[in-house]
Amino acid sequence: MQKANIDEGIEVAPLRLGSALKGAAWIYGLTIASCALVNLIVTHYPIGPWQGEEIAKFFWLDNVTWQIFAVGWACLFVVCSFWPFNTMTNPLTRGIAVVAASWVLGWITAKAIYVTGLGSDWIFPLVGTSWFFLAFFCFNGENWIVQGLKPARQFFILLILIGGLTFVLTHTDIVWIPAWWFPFNLAGAATGTLAYLTRGMRQPEKSVTQMSMLFLVAGAVIWASAGLGFWDSSATGVAEFWNMGAIGAGNEWLVFFMVGTSINFALPVLLNNWPFSKIPMPWGGLIACAFYLALDVVVTVLLLAGVGTVFSSQEQLLTYAYMGVNWSLVMPLVFGTGMTEPYLWKGQKTPGTWEDVDEAAPSTT
Repeated sequence: MQKANIDEGIEVAPLRLGSALKGAAWIYGLTIASCALVNLIVTHYPIGPWQGEEIAKFFWLDNVTWQIFAVGWACLFVVCSFWPFNTMTNPLTRGIAVVAASWVLGWITAKAIYVTGLGSDWIFPLVGTSWFFLAFFCFNGENWIVQGLKPARQFFILLILIGGLTFVLTHTDIVWIPAWWFPFNLAGAATGTLAYLTRGMRQPEKSVTQMSMLFLVAGAVIWASAGLGFWDSSATGVAEFWNMGAIGAGNEWLVFFMVGTSINFALPVLLNNWPFSKIPMPWGGLIACAFYLALDVVVTVLLLAGVGTVFSSQEQLLTYAYMGVNWSLVMPLVFGTGMTEPYLWKGQKTPGTWEDVDEAAPSTT
């Protein structure tokens, strides 16, 4: 095996198949188990105002709303050094506490949409917009706006910013920021492609550039999907501002979107980006992103074929397709699954960063 930084024993492009399989078993095993449990709960105790036959039609929406808000809370804890659980010295205990708190807060947030009288039409605008700001400030933005503050202050400032900006934007003619960029962000982040392409840039310019790239990629994929008949360009979307149509009646694009969110972060992380990390950037990263995009399509086709046999309905399929985003983020970011052993991409100098490649200017964060 080729070595770099021999004194430290950091490998270049290693294949750690055993740990990858173990991690995948945890992530997708928890995905299946938690999805079955959540479906059982929301069909007996709906979050929305569903009654009778409505429950079978909308239980998937309750499932998706609950779990995506839950993982949002978990990610907010992560980017704020796990506050208020940062005093827990045992990583496993701390992780369990983070997961439990995130699911409780996720349910409360989902329920609040109905208690406040907003209704189900507000779910995707609130989810999409809040996740955009979480990514812009924290993941792509590297916490630039709260850099150097104590974890507790970071948490409350970010919560105010994300919540306040989401409220303001959803009450304008823009209405929301569609989340169609999200699965591409996961692939770009997990492979390091976005970080490489914006190396040497300062924040928040780096985050603005990355989000712009993602919007362009999402737009290209939607344009191609429209040509293939999986996106209805003539349909009325959530907001006239975007004028981009909407998901087709068959929901194939929605399943594709959900599958991508469940795959595009977990698999690259678990596999240490092997074998693409053997190819120097940017080609290795771009090929990796293209591969996972193709894999999303293949898995989507297979899952859709399972409706009526593996899945009782497309509504049930939607819940299982999307639940993976929760655990594919929680297991690596909260419990460290797939992220405990450093490795180098070919041509990389320091694990986890591209800022010292090509004499790039140091980041401010």
